[in-house]
Amino acid sequence: MKNFFLIIIIFLTSCSTPIGGAKKIEDIKPEETPSIETIEAGLWMQMNNYEEKLKTSGSRVKDKSLEKYLKNILCTLTPDYCKDIRVYVQDMPYFNAFMAPNGMMVVWTGLLLRAQNEAQVAAVIGHEAGHYIKRHSLKAWLDAKSRTDLMAILAIGLAVGGVPSGGDIFNLTQLLQAGFMAKHSRDNEREADKIGLDLLIKGGYDPKEAPKIWENIIKEMELGEVNKPLAFLASHPAPEERIKNLKKQTQSYENFETKKNEKELKQKTSPHLKKWVKDEMRLKNKVEQTEFVIDLVYGDNKNEYLLKFYKGEIYRLRGDIENNFQKAIDLYKESIKLKDDFADVYKELGLLQLKIEKDKKAKKNLQRYLDLAINPKDKSIIESYLN
Repeated sequence: MKNFFLIIIIFLTSCSTPIGGAKKIEDIKPEETPSIETIEAGLWMQMNNYEEKLKTSGSRVKDKSLEKYLKNILCTLTPDYCKDIRVYVQDMPYFNAFMAPNGMMVVWTGLLLRAQNEAQVAAVIGHEAGHYIKRHSLKAWLDAKSRTDLMAILAIGLAVGGVPSGGDIFNLTQLLQAGFMAKHSRDNEREADKIGLDLLIKGGYDPKEAPKIWENIIKEMELGEVNKPLAFLASHPAPEERIKNLKKQTQSYENFETKKNEKELKQKTSPHLKKWVKDEMRLKNKVEQTEFVIDLVYGDNKNEYLLKFYKGEIYRLRGDIENNFQKAIDLYKESIKLKDDFADVYKELGLLQLKIEKDKKAKKNLQRYLDLAINPKDKSIIESYLN
């Protein structure tokens, strides 16, 4: 029995190349499609079906200008694969993007909300393009299939050796399989990071912006629940490792440009920021964590009145505990001092004052809202509070 375990351990720890030769798969060529009889064609078919549903899904942000903007970034980074990759924006308030094997790239709104400039968005898009070029989805599938077969062999071998295949042994094989897959996922992520940074530099963007994304993620995590790390980190390298690797890779380049394009990104996302910020607040993460995200969006002097307003919203939405309503009112008033013709702040201040029975002040602020707002949809409702 001991000899059997020893053989298994040696075999498992020597698997530097995935069973099934997944790492021997060549990069996908521009405009290449898989043969109909292959496993890869099956993966493409599944994702083609998903993509068709996404096109008409209510979760898709149907903003052609924004999607074209992101597609143009992709084409700047990798012109050879410009025709092969489609970019969609999905209304999900989390930091994430993913690449499907059929050329479908999906960027979540939570990522766009946190990006401070185009270079940071380009770093993510280049990373996802790296997954596509290296056929990481196919490699992951083949590795998973191989590991599943391996674990079945392990379970049978343990049973033959006198150990039952159910109970704790089943949990052991699951744990081993999960560990292998996480390792290979992290290896793929490291490879995509390297490709993404190369594409970023060749595209003329500032490579120093790539590690900044992860520096901000670390800060956001530290302000949140320490026992609730971001789910994707299970299969991704630690942010600290990514930062170190990206900075080291940047140093290997003697010359690079420093394009950031902060203004254009803000122009493309500005029509959606109000909704995205509200979606972020509805997650009800820790106050400090949500404030950090709002700071990324409105931390400049030009938009400080919005920063104060939305921080007031954070406290208002959490209910009247720990003096939250008074904190919200104070922040609304600070916003008004910075910009006295912003309609939304008067509405929320007035409604909150009405809620805590400060009727006279509430009506004054609600009337100010009606005076400033242009054709507000809630006009009749607000007027009913004034009468």
